[in-house]
Amino acid sequence: MSERGRCLRRLGALVLALAAAGVAARPAPAQERLTREQVLAALAVATPERPADFTGQDLSGLDLAGVDFKRANLTRCHLVRTNLANARLFSVTLTDAVATDADFSGANLDVAVAYRVDLRRALLRHASLFAVILPGADLSDADASGARLIGPIGNAKAQRAKFVRADLGADAGNQSMGIMRLDATGVDFSGADLTGANLRKVLLVRANLTGADLTDADLTGADLSGALFKDIRGKDRIRGLDKALHADQAIFND
Repeated sequence: MSERGRCLRRLGALVLALAAAGVAARPAPAQERLTREQVLAALAVATPERPADFTGQDLSGLDLAGVDFKRANLTRCHLVRTNLANARLFSVTLTDAVATDADFSGANLDVAVAYRVDLRRALLRHASLFAVILPGADLSDADASGARLIGPIGNAKAQRAKFVRADLGADAGNQSMGIMRLDATGVDFSGADLTGANLRKVLLVRANLTGADLTDADLTGADLSGALFKDIRGKDRIRGLDKALHADQAIFND
């Protein structure tokens, strides 16, 4: 074999080795932002059994208010400032999605799976998030006033978030299936506004509520083991604090 042939053979072997190792010869092109028409076209042919797959796509800034996503896969999707008001997002996947400043007002997010979703400054007013899975989510500065939120959100961030008159308490209509409630274990609610919120039987184990406003919030049956209540506002107007679990293990200023 000639020297040129040997060089080509070695080069070919190197290319194959890189491919096997998952190393691209050149960077993948940046994902183009989808149009509203493209999204609607994909959803038009989708079914709940064969949902549309928008994994890693950019839907930022689109007006998708009221749209039915038919259990779509939105993993790692970009939804920055997207209008999803009153959208049907039942059972969608939003794991690792970035939805900062998005509008989910009145949207149905029941049974959504959204590990580590970025919802900073998002609007979730009066949205339904029943049986949602949100561990590790970032709800900092989000507005979920009047929202219904039930499910695990352990270790989420909710600094300065608004849960004014939000319904986060146990669902009496589902007790035969086991207690359906918010599991906020280890959640950072520091500076959050929980005025008038229903927190009945909510798991607030090791939650940080430093500086939060709990005026007229109902803590009946809530588990406060290791929770931080330093510098909270409205303590004298908290309802059900005497009926909370492990209140003696919570940390107050006094």
